[in-house]
Amino acid sequence: MKDIQRKIQLIITITLLLIPVCVSLSEAKVNASFLYNLSDFTGTVPYTWTRVSVDRERDEVYVLNQNNISVFNASGMEVYRFGDDLDLGQIIDIAIDKEGNILLLSYTMSNGEPRYSIHLCNYRGESRSAIELKNFPNKFAKFAPNRMIYRNENLYFVSLMGLEVVVTDPDGNFKNGYDLFPLLDLEEKDRGNVEINGFSVDKDGNVLFTIAVLFKAYILSPDGNLASFGRPGGAPGRFNVVAGIVADSKGNYLIADKLKSAVMVFDKKYNFLTQFGYRGSKPGNLVVPDDITIDKQDRIFVTQARKRGVSVFKITH
Repeated sequence: MKDIQRKIQLIITITLLLIPVCVSLSEAKVNASFLYNLSDFTGTVPYTWTRVSVDRERDEVYVLNQNNISVFNASGMEVYRFGDDLDLGQIIDIAIDKEGNILLLSYTMSNGEPRYSIHLCNYRGESRSAIELKNFPNKFAKFAPNRMIYRNENLYFVSLMGLEVVVTDPDGNFKNGYDLFPLLDLEEKDRGNVEINGFSVDKDGNVLFTIAVLFKAYILSPDGNLASFGRPGGAPGRFNVVAGIVADSKGNYLIADKLKSAVMVFDKKYNFLTQFGYRGSKPGNLVVPDDITIDKQDRIFVTQARKRGVSVFKITH
């Protein structure tokens, strides 16, 4: 009888030890299912490599294409469009703040030099005010932003060719800045030859970016520590021409690869989990994916070439 009890106790102990292992393995599984393409009443909107931003509070999607901004609802249908009558110069990026205001990053040329501005618009697209980038230290006096992200009540800007990142408050006041060149162990002669390809900010304020010519993805923490992963090659999990990068709700990293025409998924420890998309013309296929954006429901919006528009996938764990 005692032997039986000991065996039962042993089985229970082993079972309890295995439970966290099973949970860990289940959490590592990631699936991606194709939902739809962003559309209007005529069908898929034929965008090519456009800019996409999500309103996390109101579950809407904004697409910037040639100075026109389209708003899509939670089902991926266009419900509003504006921008034709805005005289803001060349609009290069869009973000939505927590109040639902639309922030437009634009530039105009003055005496042969670009002048950057941020315009705050209401939900109708009517320009209400301008936000000035101010109180910048001399080190970032010539900062030229190409991308803008609103996250955790901060504005994040990046200079793709200058390899610089700047963080401001919502009013444009300088809070922090990072010169990525010394962090990447690059020499000054490389400035202008190395470019950031993908750029985003996760929920913890980590700056995520990719550099295709280095075959790397990078995670820059708020305290300035830089981590990276990636190796070149054609095998699953290897990098060819990487582009957009985001983190999902579980902290997994999703990276678009233009040459593979796929989106790869890595866990927090940079282990390759899966990939989806693949080159083709069928629904769910991708053609040279570039930028990717993700909302709080883990829907991922993928821009692509050849007027394939914006494809939307759902990430499940």
